Amino acid sequence: MKAVVLAAGRGTRLSTMTTSLPKPMLTVGGRPVIDRVLEMIAQSGVREVFMNLHHCPEVLRNFCGDGGRWGLRITYAFEPELLGTAGAVRNFAPQLGFDSPIFVVYGDNFLECDLAGLWNFHKNHGGIATIALFEKDDVTGAGIVQVDERARIVRFAEKPPLSKVFSRLVNGGVYVLSPNALRLIPAALPCDFGHDVFPALLDAGHTLYGCVMDGAVWPIDTPMLYQTLRERMGDGPI
Repeated sequence: MKAVVLAAGRGTRLSTMTTSLPKPMLTVGGRPVIDRVLEMIAQSGVREVFMNLHHCPEVLRNFCGDGGRWGLRITYAFEPELLGTAGAVRNFAPQLGFDSPIFVVYGDNFLECDLAGLWNFHKNHGGIATIALFEKDDVTGAGIVQVDERARIVRFAEKPPLSKVFSRLVNGGVYVLSPNALRLIPAALPCDFGHDVFPALLDAGHTLYGCVMDGAVWPIDTPMLYQTLRERMGDGPI
């Protein structure tokens, strides 16, 4: 099993907290977020990880190393110009191959979920992609998803205004992609899953599934969100 961990974001809305630190290296519960992400990936049975880098790349390289402490093997790719969430995954296609599904995990979200369960859901349903969904009361600033009675995704909206919210299911930033989904990501073009790839797959008639997960996802996109999560985990002020 293979996974791509997206770790290139700078976290510009976090102001000076990420001036000299990649966003995935922010600490929650006394540990960098990326530490928890890699631990969860390893627990799911993944052994090979591909990680993109951009802002302060050596900080992540020095912390994660070759991945051995988690029982992983990590391959890195530096992006001089950001390729977007989907473009970064497509950039790894030669190493990933097209013979089996892959995980895609955002490396800057605090996650609590069963990745092995998501993998099994994808295998059992057989869509072109499966998105981990989490039910939240407050969907402000989140990508939201609507599913039908068979868990098929029928509608997307990326960070809609509150007046246009149609679902409490949020995109958790964890996907399982079939080989065909990887093939259909445009090569050598910056593109994003939520804005570009998933809506295009739906428009083309492909079946995407949403797996509503137990657990939770907490983004740390702003100082307020980061502080709220730190308080929840028993940390002190930022």
